[in-house]
Amino acid sequence: MTAAPPALRDWIHAARTPREAVVRVDDRAWSLTLDAPLLTVPFDRPAGALDALADALDALHFSLPPGGDAHAPVALLWATYDAAWHGASPVPIDDRRPAGDRCPSVYLARVGPSLGAPPEPEATPSALPPFASATDRTAHTAMVESVRASIRDGDVYLVNVTRMIHRPAMPAVDVALRVRRADAPRSMVVHAGEVRIAAMSMELALSWDRRAGVALSRPIKGTRPRHADPAEDAREAEALRVDEKERAENAMAVDVHRNDLGRVAVRGGVTVPVLWGVESHRYVHHLVSTVRAEVDPGLSARAMLSSMLPVGSVTGAPKLAAMATIAALEAERRGLYTGVYGAVFADGRVELSVAIRTLVTDAAGTHYGVGGGIVWDSDPAREWEELLWKQRGVE
Repeated sequence: MTAAPPALRDWIHAARTPREAVVRVDDRAWSLTLDAPLLTVPFDRPAGALDALADALDALHFSLPPGGDAHAPVALLWATYDAAWHGASPVPIDDRRPAGDRCPSVYLARVGPSLGAPPEPEATPSALPPFASATDRTAHTAMVESVRASIRDGDVYLVNVTRMIHRPAMPAVDVALRVRRADAPRSMVVHAGEVRIAAMSMELALSWDRRAGVALSRPIKGTRPRHADPAEDAREAEALRVDEKERAENAMAVDVHRNDLGRVAVRGGVTVPVLWGVESHRYVHHLVSTVRAEVDPGLSARAMLSSMLPVGSVTGAPKLAAMATIAALEAERRGLYTGVYGAVFADGRVELSVAIRTLVTDAAGTHYGVGGGIVWDSDPAREWEELLWKQRGVE
């Protein structure tokens, strides 16, 4: 396994060969093969899927990978937003909206040997085919205004609304090239059966050190575009840092994360080490906070996942009411978008990223979601522009 980010050829090879993957977490990346999955639940059966994944995680036994690297992945996993929503709901859900993608509801597979190096391809992605969406600007504006009405009536305080974008299936090489170009700190390219996933996330959903009893989450709320001119770029970042609307939205997401981690933390064990930090990436600046919790080292995966997922930054507040609002407003189920993906590491850590900037290719095409949090003073035109900034990550 490699300690440095793999070459471009490795990412492309991983995206086109069955049951192979590339995973990046901050400054480390691994090019991997995958064993046959320990668990996979179809996309149209989200009920009970999150509990099945949690139980499989608790039953997972592993030894050090080849080379004895205690910080290397030993298993890969994901859970869709739909699986997480069903897992969090106290009542059964009857959701008859069309599927946003056909990504399995949950997936868990052991990591096998590292990959060799295939030939280097051309490094220029082809032009994207036209996209289609059931949610155009008019429909998105209507969603924003409906959320504002719910806030006015006291039903919710913040709701994250999404639109799904669909294109004909993109070639594996093009998908992998766009992941590399995005240069996201938390990414994954995987081919698993009939589904290919290319995820380019900036957001940590959960870093859970099971042995140490420490859990971290880093909600992102607040986005501004990058600029080529350094002075203008710095002004944009500072404007984001002091923007009252963005701070309020971020603070509400932090409160949801604090509440969720507080359900499984030891008494007095939840803190916020960072509030309203600005992180700059290739296309956007983000407003990011950090929530930390001390938890019992014996805590079950079922307790942790059912408490945390879906994360509050992609739902809203209060979480259950926000998720009900999302289902009533959004035209399609989200699938993997705003779910989580990540890895189990040999040292016992579970690292899960929020599935934003995520391309899912299945038999129906390639699917991508973009969304943003809506509060009382949200402006529909500005929210639409934010979606377009975020969409640039795969164009």
